[in-house]
Amino acid sequence: MSVLAKNQRQLTVYYDSKSELGKKVRAHAESSKLKVLPVDLLQSNLTGTEWAEVAELLGVTVDQLIDQDHPIFKEIYGEKHVELDENDAIKVLEKNPETLVFPIGIRGNRAIQVKQSNDLKSLFDTDTGEIPQP
Repeated sequence: MSVLAKNQRQLTVYYDSKSELGKKVRAHAESSKLKVLPVDLLQSNLTGTEWAEVAELLGVTVDQLIDQDHPIFKEIYGEKHVELDENDAIKVLEKNPETLVFPIGIRGNRAIQVKQSNDLKSLFDTDTGEIPQP
């Protein structure tokens, strides 16, 4: 059972409102013709189940969602790379969502990590595979 709302008519953007990329991604999403649900991770906390589901949609492990070079992560864990299991990674994201490595866009069952604001365009267009050809 899914806990994330996956609506083909809505673009959900998970972002950090203090990051420059997060601000750009939100603005880019809102410039689309889609209904946008912006989720500022500094205002809205995702549950562990939601983080796990986001990672699954992206096809990555939860620890791959974390920027281990982020100052807050380094302050907590030190300078060297840390091996995090799924539960530890979820706890990091729940307590320090600003350590999310990239904003995330979700539309329907498609999800992407947005490394540049233009990456979001891949979610703007609908999948035309179901449209009958004349």
